[in-house]
Amino acid sequence: MNRLTRIGALLAVLSIVAWSDRDVEAAPISAAVSIKQLKDLTDGDVELACQSLTERVALSREDACEFAGVLWSTLGGACDTVKEKCMAAPEEPPAREGEAAPPEAPATSCLPPIEARDGCTATVAEFEACLLAHADVIRSLTCDSSISALEAPIPACDLILQKCPALAGPPEDDDQGQGTAQP
Repeated sequence: MNRLTRIGALLAVLSIVAWSDRDVEAAPISAAVSIKQLKDLTDGDVELACQSLTERVALSREDACEFAGVLWSTLGGACDTVKEKCMAAPEEPPAREGEAAPPEAPATSCLPPIEARDGCTATVAEFEACLLAHADVIRSLTCDSSISALEAPIPACDLILQKCPALAGPPEDDDQGQGTAQP
């Protein structure tokens, strides 16, 4: 898996991750949905799968702040400083009576969009394994971790890229510049 694909996959995980300081036992995805291929999912299937997955890949605030620190350290920032600022940042306060509530973020899906699932023969269970593996990698980070911890291949995701060509991204040109042009 190339570097941009890994980063894209991490961003996909982060797009559904919410800080969760509570231990939540989410119900597993039903067997009827788990065995379906991504290309065959209905809107209802996607909603059911995401209700389970969102809670199970949620990061604690500390995990999210350490992840941010590790990323910033690649740009010369000090991970510990970034983590401390992140942990000290106030969470959005609830709206006071008479005030408008802050706008909600647009709903995101934990699964790739329909056009990316076209032709994807990976099952929901296989995709779930990949997402959970990504979340585990992020949870294992500390400020002593290097960015290489995020660049290591995740075996559970290799299968997804094989079965879902649209998720792998466009083919890369080889180092000699002899890649084929895409129409």
